[in-house]
Amino acid sequence: MRLNQTQQGLQAGPPQGGPSQGGLQGGWEAEPQPIRQGSSPGRNPGYNPGYDSDMGGSSIGDDIAGAVAGAVLGEAAKFFGRAIGRRVQRAYTERVQPAMAANQEAMLRNQIAIAERHPDLMGCMNDHVIFLAGGNRVLPFPNLMTLTVDQADAMVATLRSG
Repeated sequence: MRLNQTQQGLQAGPPQGGPSQGGLQGGWEAEPQPIRQGSSPGRNPGYNPGYDSDMGGSSIGDDIAGAVAGAVLGEAAKFFGRAIGRRVQRAYTERVQPAMAANQEAMLRNQIAIAERHPDLMGCMNDHVIFLAGGNRVLPFPNLMTLTVDQADAMVATLRSG
């Protein structure tokens, strides 16, 4: 409907109350209006771009200096951020990764020792239980990351004593 109204309005010509009839027009149809001294289109009358009353009389030069200072501080923050990021990355690769690798290796060695010691120990991932092959008892699945050989021995003894 709006499209039809727009097309009908374009075909009908200029709207009533045009500049020749003393009405106000908007956009490109309006008569040019002079800009008053000290004001700018779209801003409050009496606006002076060289004076900002909130800043107590600062000039454009002060605003430019503030913008330059802000840009310099922003770049300095990026520089320090990158430097800190590099230090964190270096600490991670030099300290954290080797420690994690050592912990993972120790955990895998422990799991291999348990598997070699108790080859009949089985686990069901769907039911989250462990059991002995051919047995009829189950126990909740332990946390394999922290399971020790002694704990595995105790669990196997519990499963066999049934």
